[in-house]
This record gives sequence, structure tokens and C-alpha cells, in this order.
Amino acid sequence: MMKNAKYSYISLEALAAELCLPKTFLRNLANKGDIPKLDVNGRLRFNPEAVQKALDELAAKGGGHA
Repeated sequence: MMKNAKYSYISLEALAAELCLPKTFLRNLANKGDIPKLDVNGRLRFNPEAVQKALDELAAKGGGHA
């Protein structure tokens, strides 16, 4: 990952590979607004650190059922 990951955005495919989670699961969470995303001309982009934080919060609440 980039040195300044705070400002890096990656594709859904790259996010799924990095987190070892299914793309469909992450896409569903993004569509529901459970994880942060950017829509760049119809292409989703994610900040891995922000997504990890959101996933940790969902897990703590017992959520994340997509």
C-alpha cells in the first residue's frame, strides 16, 4: 500500500483482495452506506483505512449482515 495511505483510494477488487472479503459483501455494505465509498463516474473507490474502521465498528455492534 502507498506510504500515505490516509489519502489513497483503491478499487472494490483491490479492497476485497486486501481485506480477504467477497466483493459482493463489500459492495452491499457500500450500497447500504455501512462503509465509506467514493463514486467516481460510476466506479467505486475506497480508502482501506476508513473501510477497516467502519468494519471494526460494525463488528463491535454485531452487524455486517449483507
